[in-house]
Amino acid sequence: MIIKKLKNVFALSLFFCCLIALTTSGFKLPQSDQNKLLVGFVQQAIPISDVTSIGGFAGERIRKNKENYLKTFPIDEYLDFIIQRTHKDWTWVKAEQHGKWIESSILSSAQSKDDTLRKKVTEIFTRLIASQEPEGYLGATSPEVRTPEKPLRGMDAYELYFVQHALLTAYEQWNDPRGLAAAQKLGDYFLKYIGPGKAEFWPGDFSYPENQNKKLTGHSAIAGHSVHYSWEGTLLIDPMLRLYQLSGDQRYLDWSKWVISNIDKWSGWDAFSKLNLVADGKMGINEVQPYVHSHTFQMNFLGFLRMYQITGDTTYLYKVKGVWDDVAKRQMYITGGVSVGEHYERGYVKPLIGNVVETCATMSWMQLTQYLLELTSDTKYADAMEKLLWNHVFAAQSFDGDGNRYHTAPNGNKPEGYYRNPDCCTASGHRIISLLPTYIYSTGKNSVYINQFVQSSADFMKSLGKAVTLKQNTQYPEKEAIQIVVNTQKNENFTIKLRIPAWCKSPAVKVNGQIIANVKPGSYAQLTRSWRNNDKIDIILPMKVAWVKLDHFTKPVVTRLAGGEEMYGEVEDPKAPYALMRGPVVYVLDNIWWNRSDSDFPGNVMTDIKYIIKDNPQYKEVDLHHPNILGPVFEVPVKLLDNKVKTVIMLPFSNIGIWYLDANNKPEKNSKTNSYAIFCQGIKE
Repeated sequence: MIIKKLKNVFALSLFFCCLIALTTSGFKLPQSDQNKLLVGFVQQAIPISDVTSIGGFAGERIRKNKENYLKTFPIDEYLDFIIQRTHKDWTWVKAEQHGKWIESSILSSAQSKDDTLRKKVTEIFTRLIASQEPEGYLGATSPEVRTPEKPLRGMDAYELYFVQHALLTAYEQWNDPRGLAAAQKLGDYFLKYIGPGKAEFWPGDFSYPENQNKKLTGHSAIAGHSVHYSWEGTLLIDPMLRLYQLSGDQRYLDWSKWVISNIDKWSGWDAFSKLNLVADGKMGINEVQPYVHSHTFQMNFLGFLRMYQITGDTTYLYKVKGVWDDVAKRQMYITGGVSVGEHYERGYVKPLIGNVVETCATMSWMQLTQYLLELTSDTKYADAMEKLLWNHVFAAQSFDGDGNRYHTAPNGNKPEGYYRNPDCCTASGHRIISLLPTYIYSTGKNSVYINQFVQSSADFMKSLGKAVTLKQNTQYPEKEAIQIVVNTQKNENFTIKLRIPAWCKSPAVKVNGQIIANVKPGSYAQLTRSWRNNDKIDIILPMKVAWVKLDHFTKPVVTRLAGGEEMYGEVEDPKAPYALMRGPVVYVLDNIWWNRSDSDFPGNVMTDIKYIIKDNPQYKEVDLHHPNILGPVFEVPVKLLDNKVKTVIMLPFSNIGIWYLDANNKPEKNSKTNSYAIFCQGIKE
């Protein structure tokens, strides 16, 4: 018996020695193997460092994000603000920079192998954790403001959400134990002051049962906007459950379960339970409680998906999938973006102008959609990611890469919004773009998934265990053709799964010139074979140019709550506008490309132009001779207010971040010098 026990001890010791050797040598265990997740991923994103040579339009924008934003951002100034800890106001502008910048810079430097950025972010990371208080707090709020009753300033929950994720990303990407240790200390701060018999995430001064069915306004001392009803504190379950996954400390899981169990009570509207009604199709997400904040909810939903993986409780997945379907059906714009006045609206209310499609909401919607893709392998999620990637992600970014808009409406003015002091959305913009390389490829059981078609290469030695590299040669979505070249040291048996978009009605796939049969839109084309070096996969995704009429169109009526939130009513309008599309790409009419000395120059393209609508239009392609434009660019006939027909330039919406043509004659940064529109009224011919 004693010998048997000694053998078991020796086996366990050997296992842990091997585990330590693996983790310290740069090998990252798959997340599904960490701490016995009951539900693993169907698809697992490959390490960001294994995605290389990203080119084309997307590659240039990713490069500019690194060079012109992350590497030039005055992060020392913002870190000093955190270290000083004298902040007492509710505002979040300066305090939400450090967490996002650190995580973005870690990811960007890992993908690009940029040693200069890596050195800089290492210094900032070291300074940040050196400033951590003994109890674990790592935000900007003065200790004079924090008390056991209110251990977090209003927006602390948001800010520390991203700090904790940054610390855990440092641990995963660098194998730096300091990241995990600092994240645990921060998690322990939450546990010490927030819990049963301690502080809770009440959105205002009311607690149960006085808070039932109350409509609140203003700011909350611990959970951000009180109009968002407690979910701004509960969003911490996402990084706390990630912390549990990486540390194995049961206390973080138990705390997250306690948080979720109290959402109904804290909200005053049984909001968590009502998510089942949303999933059942009996209620819209906007109805679970007043003023549902889209970005906040999406961060909570990320936490629910982690809880589903950890516990195996399918009700979490059911809720999140149901909410996603509801938002995608009613509240997702043609560009893939979401949020109206930072929340979800009733019905199909999606205003075309104003404070819509918040960049923070784009970030969390992308993460949520990708998470669902990796859990389910349903291509509808990858299709939604494609829409966002080639439309709203880059439309919100200045073409110089040095700024991101707060809101980017389908119709609007510019350069207003591209340049301002950093806030939550400027930081979310650079975080989105730093994450993009992780959305292109993933792996499954002896298989590789290609979810997004982006000029790039990927090494699958770590993720697949095979000496295989795939290279995408493509100018997609400007061109319809994609070629994938397989490089391998020896013949390897595995499956390559190609996403075939649902919008493409006649896709074609060939392997080494041989046509692959039964390639179906809205599914993966599964190519299983013994792959040889220099095998080639050729894909054609024909893109039809078409006019699309806006469904469920109404004119919005804007009102404001006392706390400043924009709310929207609606007035029916039978004159629905049109948009031009080509495959997944949405087009825009932007008068920056119109000669201002032209007597027909429209002051406002949204009201001064009507599209001439034709079935199966054939438009001439033109070259604008501007660097790094996503094309193709078309000449399109339109009708002016005086009924004159004019030929104008239309180009993909991703290009609206071009806010000047002459670097020596830039418009004033906050002006409304130019107008643009996806949607205009149409005249059928």
